[in-house]
Order: sequence, then C-alpha cells, then structure tokens
Amino acid sequence: MKRSRKVWLGVGTYVVANMAGGAVALSTVEAAVPAYAEEGVELLSQSSVPDGGEGGEGGEGGEGGEGGEGGEGGEGAGQPTSVAPICRAVAVDGGGEGGEGGAVATQPASTIPSIRTYVSQADQATAAAAQFRDRQILVDFVDQVIVPTYRLLGQEAESLSQAINALAANPTDVTLHNAQQAWLDARSPWEQSEAFAFGPAESLGYDAALDDWPVNEVDVQAVLNSQDTLNADYLGNLQTTQKGFHTIELLLFGNNNDRVLADFTPRDLTYLQLLGSAFQDTANALLTSWTEGVDGYPPFRDEFVNAGNGSTTYPTQQAAAEEMVQGILGILDELANAKIGEPLAAQNPFLLESRFSNSSLRDFTYNLASVRNTYLGQVADAGTQGKGLSAFVAAVNPVLDAQIRQYLTAANSTIASIPGPIEQSLCDSSARVKITVARDSVLTLFTLFEQEVLPLVQD
Repeated sequence: MKRSRKVWLGVGTYVVANMAGGAVALSTVEAAVPAYAEEGVELLSQSSVPDGGEGGEGGEGGEGGEGGEGGEGGEGAGQPTSVAPICRAVAVDGGGEGGEGGAVATQPASTIPSIRTYVSQADQATAAAAQFRDRQILVDFVDQVIVPTYRLLGQEAESLSQAINALAANPTDVTLHNAQQAWLDARSPWEQSEAFAFGPAESLGYDAALDDWPVNEVDVQAVLNSQDTLNADYLGNLQTTQKGFHTIELLLFGNNNDRVLADFTPRDLTYLQLLGSAFQDTANALLTSWTEGVDGYPPFRDEFVNAGNGSTTYPTQQAAAEEMVQGILGILDELANAKIGEPLAAQNPFLLESRFSNSSLRDFTYNLASVRNTYLGQVADAGTQGKGLSAFVAAVNPVLDAQIRQYLTAANSTIASIPGPIEQSLCDSSARVKITVARDSVLTLFTLFEQEVLPLVQD
C-alpha cells in the first residue's frame, strides 16, 4: 500500500527470555509484546481510565451541505467502563457533520511489556566485532525471495486480466466469481512483497501504480458517468487513485462486498478490462526492472547483489543489508499503526485497506509472510529457499534469532485469532482485545528489528 508512514510510541513492563548457563549481560528494549508470545506466560493487563473527552469540532460539509456543530465535552471517567466507542463508517475523503462529544470509553487493555534479551559475554564480544559481509545473503534475497515473488505477481496479474476479460465477454455469476477470486489471488504475492517495496517499486512508481490507496471513489464514479471514450490513452492520464488494485476491487466487489451481476454496466466492464491490462503490464515491468532493466536502467538485481563492489546505490554490503531491515521495519510499522491501528482507534471500517472485498485480514497475514520471507530467505508459495538474514543474526546472537522466530509465530497467531472479516468484527467489543493484542504483537517485532537487528547491519 502506497501511503504515508506513521510513528509508533510504546512503553511497558517486562518479559524475560531465559537462557541456560553462562555469564550474561542484560540489555533492555521497550516493546509491545503479547504476553502469551512465550508459552506459559499469562496475559496480564491494566485497564486505563481516561479523562473525559473534549467536544468534537464541527466537520466540514460535503458538497452542497453545511458542516455540523462541535459536540459537548465528555464527562470525566471515574471508573473503567466497558462501553465501546461508536463504530462509524466515515469516508476517508470528504467532509462530514460534526458529532457530539460523549463520555470517553475505555480502550481495550493492552499488554505492552519490554523484552529483556540475555546475551552471553562471548556473544556480546562477537556482536561488537560483527560486520555484515555475507554477499550470499544478498544474492539469495534477490534470487530466492524478490524475483520469485514478483514472478508470482506477474502470473496472478495475467490471470486477473484474463478473468476480467472473460467476465466482460460473458457476464455470469460464475465469471464474476472467478474474477473476484483472481483479484484475491493476486493480493497474496503483492502483499508478500511489501517488505521490499524499495528500488524500482518506489523510484519508478510501480508501488503507487499497482496499489495506491485510498481510492478516489468520486473520481472513479466520474469516469463511469462521463461520455469520454475509454481507451488505453485515456486510462494513462488518470490518477493512480483511479487505477490499480483498489479501483479494480471497488468495481468487482462493490462498496461492501455486495456487488451483483445486475449492477454492472458495459462501461464498468470496459473500464475493468483496461485496468486489468494496465495492471498486468505494470506487474510485468516491476519484475523486468529487477531481472533485465527497464527504460534504460540496468537490472536492479545487479545494483543490489554488487553492493560494495561497483554498485552506485549501495556503497557497502552493510548498506544493502540495512535496506533489507528498513524494508521489514517499514511494513511492520505500516501494518501495526496504519492498517490495524488507525481503523481500531477511529472505530472506522472505511480505514481498512481492502474493505471493498472484506479481505483486509488476509492482507495482514500476507504482510507478516513478507517479513518472514525476507528474514528467512524463502518463499513458501514459490518453493524457494536461500540463505536468509536470520543466518547472520544467528551467528552474532542466536538468542535474538530464536526470539525473532518466536515472535513471528506469535504475531501470526494473534492475527489469525481475529474474527473475520475484520470489516465486521472491528466494531465488535468482544473482538477489540484480540485486535489490540495483534497490533501489539506486530509492534514487538518492529522493536526487535529496530533496536536489536538494525544496529547489527549499519555501517
């Protein structure tokens, strides 16, 4: 998802990772850790009791309407309350009416302990002297992770375009279902690529072309309502928020996964066909940018694997390894704070990225797979396995490597525990604790990588 990054801040108590034998030194990392990430550790939390809320400001009016008045200030909360915030489907863009302020509801309790990583004195000395110099990890990252993932994306993009063409040629419930399923299938490799959305994905604009969000629904409808001739040239002049994954999603699934065959017009189908073709072309170009080069640029594979040996982008091997870690941090930050955190805090399903198809929860799982693939040097869906970043971390600090693997598994479990679809369960008070714990488990990984792994690969 192409959008702005957010900033996370967290504090808490302690979880201890035991290590048998040997003298140890203690380093403390503030983190958001699900208490049950370690087997046998109970989930402990404290309910917060917030002060009364301030009155809400009046919202700006939409076209033709006036903004509403600001609400009254909320009452101070003397005791914890179980009342959940009102769930509001508020459009991402556009003015709305101002709401009344009310008593502030207690947010779901969140366990935010810190991690104590015990490192032997010998390992401390090894870590201090460590410097990333393993070119095979860089080579395998490209050849066993990036290229296979983008190749899968290209294949699924072709299937999506073909399924849309079949729907346009013969609109039936079956062809509609097949096109919708093809869209869902294409999300898997794309979301699994988000830990390495650098290089051509960023510099050549492929990320935005494929996955800009949120969709500009007003302008998409304007395209459908206009009398302009729909062709490839016309599509090329549209904004990225009128193309790509989520415009296709809106047209295939409707505003709330409720579109039926009778809703489609011939112009809808023509627009979809153009979008599917352009999407396939962009996905193929992204793969080619790494393997062969595009628009006069050399293959980005060469830039990455030759880090420190003629690469103009990465002057050292450490710089390339740092790019890997920064990519992991980027998607963990986005997943915890933007994809989960923002909709949770606002209690607004409209802030969920893949809400049209009710499939945001699947995206979360694929994003964690992206982190796992980058760290371990593998892509299960492609059947590839190489030497991952974990090999370097384990050589420097085996306890840290084991801990990262443990919390990767825990984060995946917490995401899986969220009742789906999250577009419906987001506003269910019984699900909010599970969603909060899932967010915190992702923040744990972010903290581990930021404070423990990143320094290992920096110059």
